[in-house]
Amino acid sequence: MVKNNYKSGRVATLMEGGFAGNEAQDPTVVGEPYPIYGSATTMNMNELLLNNIRADMYFREELPPIKTWEVFITKTIKEVKECTPWVTGTHTVTTKKGMCSGTRGVGTQGRPTRMWMHLVKLFTLKPTERQIESLIVSKQSPFLRVLGFLYIRYCVKREEVWDWLSPYIDDTEKIQIERLTEVRSSVSNLKTANNLGCHQTFWPLGRLVRTLLTETKYYDTHLPRLPVLLSRQIVQGIKDWDKSQGRKEGEDPFGMDEKDRRSRSGRRDRDDYRDRKDRDRRSYRRDSRDRERDRRRRDDRDDRDKRRRSRSRDRDRRRERDRSRDRDRRRRDRDDSRDRRR
Repeated sequence: MVKNNYKSGRVATLMEGGFAGNEAQDPTVVGEPYPIYGSATTMNMNELLLNNIRADMYFREELPPIKTWEVFITKTIKEVKECTPWVTGTHTVTTKKGMCSGTRGVGTQGRPTRMWMHLVKLFTLKPTERQIESLIVSKQSPFLRVLGFLYIRYCVKREEVWDWLSPYIDDTEKIQIERLTEVRSSVSNLKTANNLGCHQTFWPLGRLVRTLLTETKYYDTHLPRLPVLLSRQIVQGIKDWDKSQGRKEGEDPFGMDEKDRRSRSGRRDRDDYRDRKDRDRRSYRRDSRDRERDRRRRDDRDDRDKRRRSRSRDRDRRRERDRSRDRDRRRRDRDDSRDRRR
């Protein structure tokens, strides 16, 4: 019988060996790696996402042969086309149980994107400071810049994150966050595809950087938590910068157009609908548990009452029998006494 445990079965076999042969660069050639913060084995990443990456055949077969920085950059430009951790449409936040859950590789776990697999590959390469800088200022591909921003957010010391990312909070270069879903790719009419709920999301890089600096959750995965005091300082730093640029509090620094606003509004509506459904589902389960508990309590109370009444009847019968025997005994004694006097 297969245990309901993600690390059982085929996935456990695939995950043996850690990072599947993805090794670091030769420090005698490229220099000393930039110091990382936190865990040297998990990259401070969500365990479910990291395990899915390490079990993916692309990560295990196509990335290990890459040993040099130049080949890694070329492969990233060719393969990475989106900036979400999960492939669009493959991951949900609800939990399923049973034989068709995560133990069989299906259900709600989803498939990690090439961006996040290349992020873990970058972690195993142990980049130098110069290499990280070359990523975030790259002119070859905006996805290389996003890769650098994510690496800084996950791996660099928390006190240095603001210094690394703050110069890019107003960057206006557009980046595709989500790819077209399969449904929309198969629909020739763009209006029809939008009505089906398939949205292609583009952000300015500055918006992504602000999200990484101020949020702890990004597209259904958790980012490493920053200290509360440092988070407040970062938020205040962004406010001070916006004020110095003549922006009002709460004003969108990127002047989001109507198309982007509809896209974000549609996604927000879908998220709100999903949250409501989750709340309703939890409420129904809670009400069901309450009803079941009340029914058990009522049945237990009825059983106690029946047993109590039964014991009471038995006691009354015993008392009646005892009184009847006593009356009979007294009657016989009187009769015997009367007979003797005669």
